[in-house]
Amino acid sequence: MTNRNTRLSTVADFLVFAFPILVLCVPRGAGVFLAGVVVLLLAGWRGMGREWRHHADTLLPLAIAVFGFLVVCIASKFYHHTPWNVIDNPSRALLAILTCWAIVRAAPNASRLWSGITWGLCLALLIVLYQRFGLHVDRPSAWIQPIAFANMVAALALVGFARPGQDARTHAVAWFNVLCAVPILMMNGTRGAMVAMLVTLFPLLLVRYRAFSARMFVASCGGIAVLVAGLYLLPGSPVAERVDKAVSEVQQFEQGNAESSVGARLQMWEIGMGYFAQHPWSGAGVGQFATILHSAPYCSERTESMVCVLEHAHNDVVEAASTTGLPGVLVLLGLFLVPAVLFWRALRVCRAAGNERGESLGGAGLAVVMASLVCGLTQVTMAHQANIVFYAGAVGLLLGMAAREARGAHGLGDRGSFKPMRPVGVTRSA
Repeated sequence: MTNRNTRLSTVADFLVFAFPILVLCVPRGAGVFLAGVVVLLLAGWRGMGREWRHHADTLLPLAIAVFGFLVVCIASKFYHHTPWNVIDNPSRALLAILTCWAIVRAAPNASRLWSGITWGLCLALLIVLYQRFGLHVDRPSAWIQPIAFANMVAALALVGFARPGQDARTHAVAWFNVLCAVPILMMNGTRGAMVAMLVTLFPLLLVRYRAFSARMFVASCGGIAVLVAGLYLLPGSPVAERVDKAVSEVQQFEQGNAESSVGARLQMWEIGMGYFAQHPWSGAGVGQFATILHSAPYCSERTESMVCVLEHAHNDVVEAASTTGLPGVLVLLGLFLVPAVLFWRALRVCRAAGNERGESLGGAGLAVVMASLVCGLTQVTMAHQANIVFYAGAVGLLLGMAAREARGAHGLGDRGSFKPMRPVGVTRSA
């Protein structure tokens, strides 16, 4: 049995609180978080086997999804004789298993995560304001690649929105997290992250407001719609500028001009899916999307084109399909859908048991998965170390804490200790 007052739990509390701050506001903070997970695993090694057995119904499916993904990537590397460095980013998906395992062992206080998110978003906003107006950076993103940074801000805002509590103060803090993320995303200019956050907010209202009425749902949806309209109609709004620019670039692409952000994506997706149609089972090799572009007829006479100098497809499915074929698409979807099913199961169990904190953790995990899927329509999750470390770390943290809450809701013993019940009328033998 794990005691909440142990040093291990205290260290875990600090790591959970620091996670949002590290990934958003600290240079190479993702590496610091990874080191913290390793420390937790080493410090709690005596009970790791027991916790795996107690939480095998969560850890085993997650491990199968991650190892299935890695097996396909490694098989593709050997089949196409690509360098070992193509496995570097995919291998970081292992962090999801390690984090989840460490969390079920250390039993941190989940409230530390929500506190850390509010602090992390506030600090990130200050950094972005300074970069935008003090340093005149066009797309401020702290010290991270702009799109990856925006994806993390959107996902963390959603987790912060799902915090437990039905009093006025908690609702205000939940909305504050979203409203803090909005100016960050506006100044950053990543359209996909803004769309992911706003779209995911709608189903997340059912977690935010548990005693939900039709009137409250309509009012909340109306509030989000007003927020979107306000962001677009605000004079000099970067949102309006980016939306209008996207519409213009789509029109230019239809006229044969792919030399724009949206046009380049559309042209790459066309090339990538054409290659997939020709090589549906093997693809070009993991991490080799650039070779597909270089060999495409489109690029044979346009070597300086924006399309032909990019390294990845800016779309998770297109990247996986064209580089690792149908097996790659299936295992990539497994990285998202398996955690989603586990989060959904935890949410249902905790809701049935009246466990508000567990329900919030399950809803927050589903929000991270959904936002990551939407962001993956215009970005490749595995393209940047920060992206994959964040996704794996967030899934591991939330799933580990949700699994503990769901197990407690089932009445399987305190802190994950399983105590089987004897049938009524059966006595222990002497």
